[in-house]
Amino acid sequence: MKIIVTAGGQGTKLWPYSREDKPKQFQPIVGGVSLCTETINTLLKKFEPEDIFISTKRKFIKYISEQSPQIPLRNYIIEPDTLKDTGPGHGLAFLRLSMLAPEEPFFLVQVDCIRKPEEAFLQMIVDAGKVVARDKKLLTGGIKATEPNMGADYLKLGEQVRSSTDQEVYKVDKFIYRGSSYKQTKELIESFHVVTHSNHYCWYPELMLEAYERYQPEWHKALLKMRDVYDKPGEDAAISEIFDAMAKGPTEEVTKHVLDNGDGHVVLLPFRWTDVGTWGSVYDYFVDGDGSENYVDGKATTVDVSGTLIKTSNPDKLVAIAGVEDLVVIDTDDVLLIIPKHKIEKIKDIQKALREKGKQSYL
Repeated sequence: MKIIVTAGGQGTKLWPYSREDKPKQFQPIVGGVSLCTETINTLLKKFEPEDIFISTKRKFIKYISEQSPQIPLRNYIIEPDTLKDTGPGHGLAFLRLSMLAPEEPFFLVQVDCIRKPEEAFLQMIVDAGKVVARDKKLLTGGIKATEPNMGADYLKLGEQVRSSTDQEVYKVDKFIYRGSSYKQTKELIESFHVVTHSNHYCWYPELMLEAYERYQPEWHKALLKMRDVYDKPGEDAAISEIFDAMAKGPTEEVTKHVLDNGDGHVVLLPFRWTDVGTWGSVYDYFVDGDGSENYVDGKATTVDVSGTLIKTSNPDKLVAIAGVEDLVVIDTDDVLLIIPKHKIEKIKDIQKALREKGKQSYL
């Protein structure tokens, strides 16, 4: 089993902690260590450093080497810095593993997520490898859908798959793209036996590349060109030129067809999975109940404050807040963000305004 840790995303929704030159996976968003360090340390409890590969952009290599020095440099899968979404980047990782370990299944781990308890997560990886080795089917992860998630896709479950492990594994009957409305998504959950798609792909690299060839042939052609220049003089420049010409798109442009055609399985995640994508998800991770509690990471004094997230990067700076509710207050060395929790999407408007005013240094 080989592990692919993907660490090349930008994390723009977690601004101002997450920056273009140092995004969320390398920042202490949750607690005192980065998501990258926490993920790698968890994986090392079960897997050897030589079996863990980190897929990241060239500009982030320095953070990987600083925060995860246990992973050998030869296990870095370097993606050009051009923004292309996950499809081309993941394809590059699948290609590299097909050259280095074609006979072993891989398990893909997104670095910007929290998985607790760790033991259940690690055991699922081992068990997923056993199921894939037996059936040669694409395996992905799912979570029981209890309420609409407008930012997620769904999987309709088929019959349960026999397994010698304790994992709940089902055939996938249909891949259902995220709904266009809350009502539509709510009806989907209530009408069908569905789970929320949560990635965690497990398969063989060669089979994944065959799926790329079938469903995204232009991506596949580009990957084959990259294979021809690997380990040759001028490799970096050649790969960058090929990669830059690839169309943008998510990996789901390939995997949704595999799953939709009945050629995939889904394992129900036996652990709590939190996609640390917004400040709202950070708040929800730490606060249970009716959402009236505050979450404070740093030095703060509050009076008559409820439902608020407060995070500060300066341990000596006091943040004092009174008479407000349902806010996100983020204080870094150079930016103070104050925004209602239910309007977090306005962060992208702030970023757009900063870019238009030529203030990219704050991005």
